[in-house]
Amino acid sequence: MSPSKKTLIILASSTEPTQIEKDIKERYDSNFLRFRGVPKGLLPISGRPALSWWYEYTKSIFQNVYIVTNAYNFKHFERWSSGVNFPRENILNSGLGTGVLSDIAFVHRVKQIQTDIVITSAELFCDEDTLPVGFKDLFYKASNFIRYTKSCVPFAFGMSQKALQGLDDHNEKKLAMLPSRNPELFNRLDELDSYIHAQALNQVSDTDGLPLFDFVHPQLSLSSYIDCWVNRLDHKLVQRSKQLEIQTRPLHIKSYARVGLMGNPSDGFFGKTMSLLISNFWAEVTLIPNDPSALEEITILPNPVSDPHKFSCMASLVGVSEIDGYETGDRLLQACCKVFYRYCQQQKININTRQGFKMMFETNIPRQVGLAGSSAIITALWKMLTCFYGVTLQQIPLEIQASLVLKVEQEELGIAAGLQDRAFGGLVYMDFDKEYVEKNGHGKYEQLDVSLLPKLWLAYVADPDDSGKVHSKVKQRFLNGDEEIILAMKKFASFTEQARASLEKNDHKTFAHLMSSNFNLRRETYGDSVVGAPNLRMVELARQHHCAAKFPGSGGAVIGMWDGDDPSTEKTDLLKLRRALENEGFVFLEINPMVY
Repeated sequence: MSPSKKTLIILASSTEPTQIEKDIKERYDSNFLRFRGVPKGLLPISGRPALSWWYEYTKSIFQNVYIVTNAYNFKHFERWSSGVNFPRENILNSGLGTGVLSDIAFVHRVKQIQTDIVITSAELFCDEDTLPVGFKDLFYKASNFIRYTKSCVPFAFGMSQKALQGLDDHNEKKLAMLPSRNPELFNRLDELDSYIHAQALNQVSDTDGLPLFDFVHPQLSLSSYIDCWVNRLDHKLVQRSKQLEIQTRPLHIKSYARVGLMGNPSDGFFGKTMSLLISNFWAEVTLIPNDPSALEEITILPNPVSDPHKFSCMASLVGVSEIDGYETGDRLLQACCKVFYRYCQQQKININTRQGFKMMFETNIPRQVGLAGSSAIITALWKMLTCFYGVTLQQIPLEIQASLVLKVEQEELGIAAGLQDRAFGGLVYMDFDKEYVEKNGHGKYEQLDVSLLPKLWLAYVADPDDSGKVHSKVKQRFLNGDEEIILAMKKFASFTEQARASLEKNDHKTFAHLMSSNFNLRRETYGDSVVGAPNLRMVELARQHHCAAKFPGSGGAVIGMWDGDDPSTEKTDLLKLRRALENEGFVFLEINPMVY
């Protein structure tokens, strides 16, 4: 059957709670707390909002579908719309309107409807396979009709275009006199009936085979919902799961901390850098595929340390807030999913999103010390999504993936980040030539042999405090064409070129000299107030113990190597350095490069 030329208006504008909504308000167990304030039509039936089952059927048979909400529940329906690709602009907020006909006139006026209409409640729940032909015919043949449940509660009615045109501004006073909407959708049906010249058709009886329409009844209780409706269409879920290749095994993917070995303090200057992934620290994302009972749902499970939603007491809540602030890691996962999904849409990469999942992350990467902890979490999830949805490197090359991870941080979350490697592993040489980056959207990446590196160590502030950092004006000076800054960035790039050459020649003394020069230039360019006293102290201690050191990132940590003349003293020098750092509250460890 071809689509109807009628328009469907779904009324979700009642401000009075139904019985089930009242019952949920009286429940305080975890199973129902998440449904407090949720409109009845959005409560789940076999894992999906009740309205989703109805909309899945109607979207293919009506020319347009509109939902009228109110000032209280608009956000609920707006969020529902994103999960079923319902046009957001077709969800209309009527404020706190005056009645059913007022809402219909509102839709007609705003959307300028030029067709006959069918009006249903947002609580209408049905399975298209059990709809009788007579009911379906109303969408195509009848103009003015009212349809009832077995309890004579109206759940659908139709209005011709001629009758619809009578609902104009001239009739607003008459509309205002009609009774306010209530859970039964139309209170004084006789006034409504005479006004739209409707005629009742086929009042539903017990033999009509339409028990599913009883869900619309305003007196439906929570106990009845649990007993009769929660699992009503489980057979549908079984059918759907058989049509899909359901994944069942949990997936785990790690991404490792990154240290900048040489080059620009940030790669937003079109320079050159060299970075290394280290296996000492990592972020791991776990993805648990859903079973058929909640097939499409996406759930973010909070990390108890990074994203605590539960505290032992008020003092704990305050203490965590003072130490870690209020920005949780959940936002990293959410933003990553958004960028991944939108990019696949834009590039017409076909991914099957019918099976959802639960996801969470764990991380042991120290916070606020420049080891790219946020990037590692996002990168791990990005790899996980490509794996789960079967997206290949041909569809999204590694260079593009690195740029998209950057987009998650910079554009979605406002995190200060750059284009440094977030997709490649091991030791990577990166060239961010301006012309190439602007043309291709990413830099040139080249993996080097990790075995070329000398032994490296890392020191960082045990308890970093971001609140005292002084913001640098270097980036703005660069954008303004400051010659001093432009020259400094050219020197950073030169250090990277020389560092690569020294590694390839196994010349670690030159590499150490370049690390020191890299730090000196950074200090000269940015100033001591930006570099920070703790960072200066770590470098000072390193040099006192025959080591070269520089920042591996934005600050809070230093990476270094032994640079003495007598190899027999290397072990002793590093031991003394470790003790000196630890005595002043710093953490020291030897770096384990990640080999790919």
